[in-house]
Amino acid sequence: MKAEDFRPMFLAECADHLALLERFVESFAQSRLAADQVDAAFRAIHSIKGGAGMFGLDRIVPISHALESHLDNIRLDDGRVADDHAAALVKCVDCLTDLIEAETKGFALPAGFENLAMERLARFAPQEVVEAATAAEAAGDFTTDGPAKNLFAITFHPHSGLLRRANEPLIIIRELRDIGKLQVHTDCSAVPDLENINPTDSYLRWEFVLETHSSEAEVRKIFEFVEGDCDLVIVLKPDAATPLAEPAASPAQAVPEPEPALVTLAEQRVTDASVTSIRVETEKIDRLVNLVGEIAISQALVTQLIDQSLFNANPRLFQELSQLLVHTQTLHDTVMSVRAQPVRTVFQRMPRLVRELGEQLGKRIFLRMSGEATEIDKTVVEQLADPIVHMLRNAADHGLETPPERLAAGKSPDGIITLHAEQRGSRIIIEISDDGRGLDREKIRATAVARGLIAADATLAAEEIDNLIFLPGFTTSQSLTQISGRGVGLDVEKQNVLRFGGRVNIRSVPGQGIQMTMSLPLTLAVLEGLIVRCGTENYVIPVASVLECRSNWKAQARRVPGHGHVLEARGRVIAVHHLTDAFGIAGDNAGDGGVAILVDLEGRDMAVLVADEITGQQQVVVKKLAGTLNAIPGIAGATILGDGRVALILDPSEVASVAARKPHDSDSRSGSFTNSGRMVA
Repeated sequence: MKAEDFRPMFLAECADHLALLERFVESFAQSRLAADQVDAAFRAIHSIKGGAGMFGLDRIVPISHALESHLDNIRLDDGRVADDHAAALVKCVDCLTDLIEAETKGFALPAGFENLAMERLARFAPQEVVEAATAAEAAGDFTTDGPAKNLFAITFHPHSGLLRRANEPLIIIRELRDIGKLQVHTDCSAVPDLENINPTDSYLRWEFVLETHSSEAEVRKIFEFVEGDCDLVIVLKPDAATPLAEPAASPAQAVPEPEPALVTLAEQRVTDASVTSIRVETEKIDRLVNLVGEIAISQALVTQLIDQSLFNANPRLFQELSQLLVHTQTLHDTVMSVRAQPVRTVFQRMPRLVRELGEQLGKRIFLRMSGEATEIDKTVVEQLADPIVHMLRNAADHGLETPPERLAAGKSPDGIITLHAEQRGSRIIIEISDDGRGLDREKIRATAVARGLIAADATLAAEEIDNLIFLPGFTTSQSLTQISGRGVGLDVEKQNVLRFGGRVNIRSVPGQGIQMTMSLPLTLAVLEGLIVRCGTENYVIPVASVLECRSNWKAQARRVPGHGHVLEARGRVIAVHHLTDAFGIAGDNAGDGGVAILVDLEGRDMAVLVADEITGQQQVVVKKLAGTLNAIPGIAGATILGDGRVALILDPSEVASVAARKPHDSDSRSGSFTNSGRMVA
């Protein structure tokens, strides 16, 4: 295989390096860096530069080299970096990201695209570095003017495992050539016959003679990442003025340019990748997930077909079937873990967006992120980027005040936007909040009336007024901006979230800021479900939301006149909601018996849902509902049970809200409750 065949692999690795750098630049823009942070960033840039040189990406090498040099200076200065220097580094990292993205996606950026960023960074280079670079550029090589040259004899014998730790001798040789005049002598005597070669082992040895203005410490720094993986001797020759002579060749010496090492590196990467990871097409994983779902359905069907008499006649059957259940569950968990991705893949793009928004708006904005390791189904992750981007734009443009406005309000001139993710029960919660001015409810209401969206005499709660911004075409902006318009597009993003089973809520405190919350299903494929019956209908409640079940709940419940039943559980008094009331269906004994299921409402609250009976627990395949069925409150999807019947999958939080909004008289069972499930006194 040719080296070019591994170019896509290198570009994919660059994405990981850039993700690390993105976190790095966000941290040093606000505080001093720890030594390990600088080292990690240096290694990432070093890897990008070395790979770019191998694959002839000539526009990436210079900017990588500039960043590498500045990171080295920061390391020598104990991690200190001035704000304006940090801003220049951030711009260069952004520019490097664009160049790599262009190479990855196959489009060309304008000539000189990176020049402005590099010129801005060059202003912060130490004066001696600038002078040396200027002299080298003018002469095309090192001249005899200035400090005397040093002459080094270097012996470099890599250990056999050096390549397996992602170190490449060719990069070291190129870096030595960057700082002076170099002679290379390669010892190939340890190379075995072709059939005995291990492509992950290093067999070559080198002797270098280097003429340079650099000190011994600077030369040793080139080898710092291979220390411990090689035998290294660096000797400063006493007569530095002696011209660099061509040593006599020996039978063991090969050509100066060790190109075979490049081929060895490429083979080593392939070998390592095949052992530790493998890239698989998403379509294949999707087919595997569907197959697991079908296995879950078939398993449930087999379980229902086997009656107790068969178990009694063949105890071994019960044992093997139980083992099959365990294996199926393990298979499901393993496949879903393959599909799971951390939300970091989406979050890592946002700091750059917020920085650019701050520059365009003349605001100093900091983005705080947490919960990036929270994992979610790949199909859900792919839907997150657009809603998050739009909400961040609105927070930066309309939520945060300008620095003078913030100072006048007694706030710091720096605005804070927080992006947070966490798992609550069977759902993932994404919260985007700011410490800005909050929503102007009077202005929102007046705009809604003027646009004919609500009646002038309509009575709306504060929460209902806030949610008007999600109506199609709603905006309080007097003019359009390139950043956002409050409400313009939010209706589209909300519909996109609803389409894959999510919800969007908003909470605003005047003068303190806005919090937008997206609640998303953990997976769109398979989940563990509790099967309940109400009348003749079956429903599925996600097991991740179930806290406990009580069959004798009626004896423990109390009736509140005019408000139905409440149940004391886990130190709290919790509202009771009958599923028969929520969906308007007839249950057994008018709903006076049944089983009470205590459910978690996404970590905010709890509620009790009453069904006629629990008929079982099984893995179910989640099927999306299309068209108008997708908009039914309380329904998250549908599934096919083992007997072939269709059952609706419930969203406990929405079910509690639906039941709470149902009108009831003083003799009703459920009473009147708020949207969160709390009882109204």
